[in-house]
Amino acid sequence: MSKNIAKKKIAGRQLLPGVFISLAISFLIFLYAPIDLYCANISEFWFDFSTLLLTAFGMFTVSMLVLLLIYVIALWVHPKVYRIALTVGLALFICTYIQGNFMIDRLPPLDGTSIWWEKYDVLRMDTLMLWGIVLTIAIIAAIFLKKEKFENMIMFISGVMTLMLLVTACSTILTSGALTPKVHMHISVENEFQMSEEENFVIFVLDTADSREFTAMLEDHPEYREIFSDFTYYENMMGNYSCTMNAVAYILSGKWFENQEPLDEYLNDVYLNSPLWEELRNRGYRIDLYEDDIRALDDSVVDNFANVYHTTVSPSSYLELAKEELKLVGFRYAPYDLKRYCETREVYFDELQVSKPDGTTAGTFTENNMDFKVALDENGVTVDQAGKIFKFIHLEGAHAPFIYGENMDYVPGGDYRQNMEASITLAKNYIQALKESGAYDNTAIIVMADHGYNGQGDETDRDVWMRPTPMFLVKGKEEQHDTMQISEAPVSYVDLWEAYMRLMDGEKSDALFDWKEGDARERRYFRYSFSETYHLVEYIQKGHAQNLDTLEPTGREFNR
Repeated sequence: MSKNIAKKKIAGRQLLPGVFISLAISFLIFLYAPIDLYCANISEFWFDFSTLLLTAFGMFTVSMLVLLLIYVIALWVHPKVYRIALTVGLALFICTYIQGNFMIDRLPPLDGTSIWWEKYDVLRMDTLMLWGIVLTIAIIAAIFLKKEKFENMIMFISGVMTLMLLVTACSTILTSGALTPKVHMHISVENEFQMSEEENFVIFVLDTADSREFTAMLEDHPEYREIFSDFTYYENMMGNYSCTMNAVAYILSGKWFENQEPLDEYLNDVYLNSPLWEELRNRGYRIDLYEDDIRALDDSVVDNFANVYHTTVSPSSYLELAKEELKLVGFRYAPYDLKRYCETREVYFDELQVSKPDGTTAGTFTENNMDFKVALDENGVTVDQAGKIFKFIHLEGAHAPFIYGENMDYVPGGDYRQNMEASITLAKNYIQALKESGAYDNTAIIVMADHGYNGQGDETDRDVWMRPTPMFLVKGKEEQHDTMQISEAPVSYVDLWEAYMRLMDGEKSDALFDWKEGDARERRYFRYSFSETYHLVEYIQKGHAQNLDTLEPTGREFNR
């Protein structure tokens, strides 16, 4: 009996290195990595940190048990098999850590754009070199170190690095604001197509619709001049930001974001305190905001908008949420040839959200083009309200993925031009519905983009992330032309406040700006990529908005 007990004690000590390496691998991949990604992109996720932690801890527990079982089996088969398994585990842990923290600069963006993986094949060599070097060192250590020293080395490296990751994770959680409960809002489709018989003001935003592309399309589609016959197209319009989040916030507030405050505080201030809301209320407008990505820290934001409600949210499936989390982790931490199987998108996370709003049974608004088209076709526009109504409608427009055809049908594997044509079709259908309802004449309409588009590429490509030329067309109340007007006035989104006020005062589209064709003007612009909101690079446009050669860096960067 005493011999059997001794053998069990020895087996327990032998398994200890397997316990350490199992803990290290499981902690890195299933706890540290999800927490790190969440804290770095808190505003991108709809769920609270507690939901993430529950999901991540579940994955960690399963991984820990599976790895321990593998090491128990390896030890039971033969000590040499166990030694090989420890060597592979050590290499896996070190390589995964390095890949996820030091080999991420040249990864493609996860912005919905289809990734051309062949363009990134150079990363395969980096992966092979890393694994070759680390495996070689681990194998040499396994061969030449005595059993006790090798196992002590395994426990020391995995133990120290796990402790380091634990301290880092705790610090990140405490300093990132991850523990602050999110404000959950239900942006409903309530009254989406309801207009006032008295006066309306609509801002219709088509994401990523570029003015350079629209100008080119006018040659191929002369009918566009008829669709927008009562509009003025400001071809020389300059945007403010290269990506949606800051661009939309500026459109709604006129306030620059220069990284002098946390981004979430800036966004909260926009949706809570923008002077636009006060001005609209003072003028007697009901405010309908159809923007499915409202970022707020203060739950009183819902009081500003007629169609936004408090809600409680939960995942429809923790298993599916874990799957998307694992794909997100894999995209950053996995070896190069596995990354292509780890593509995910924000919309995949959003689809897992179950919302239980207070005070409404209306469905949830999404920026999806097809959802809007189908709802418009089914409901049309109605004119059954007194007073004044303001609507801000933000749709995916021409944004990737390119899955729409000109007639707003699904065309998987399409291109940017097709998505642009689909965007114009959406605008055409909406304008036609306004005309059929009788609301068109008493409605001031802006059809615009948040930013332009420069093609696909990675984070380091300056031209790709420039995108300074949003499409901008506008019609005043009771405004009529024989055909669309085109203005070359050097205007900017800095001038939007002035345009809003004049539209509400009844001015026509050619009288919204003081700047006229032929005026010389320098216009400010910020370039950043959607995953680097903390890194803003300032430019000045000294010429026409569509001429990137005259868009010059000032040498100033605003970082946080």
